[in-house]
Amino acid sequence: MAYTWEPKWEVFEVNLDGIKFKTCRDKITGLIACPICIHAASRCLGEPEPRNYVYENSFFYSAEDLINHIKNYHIGELRKKLEKLLTKTSEEEA
Repeated sequence: MAYTWEPKWEVFEVNLDGIKFKTCRDKITGLIACPICIHAASRCLGEPEPRNYVYENSFFYSAEDLINHIKNYHIGELRKKLEKLLTKTSEEEA
């Protein structure tokens, strides 16, 4: 029984409901990686690895699950930060 997993990445294109982007998919398991969490550009798309990037491991069985993750986790967090900034700005103006 293996305690570690070394993914064999391949480029995977998501094209669903007008949403289109590239990310990484493991050749063996078929797991699709979140391109933001693992920084797909440096993992499988040939870009240099960024400094000080906080990697997370988020993998999905379907493109639908991945898109839901991006909408709820990444876009949701950005929305919260924007709302906080707008609240702070309006308080300073008052």
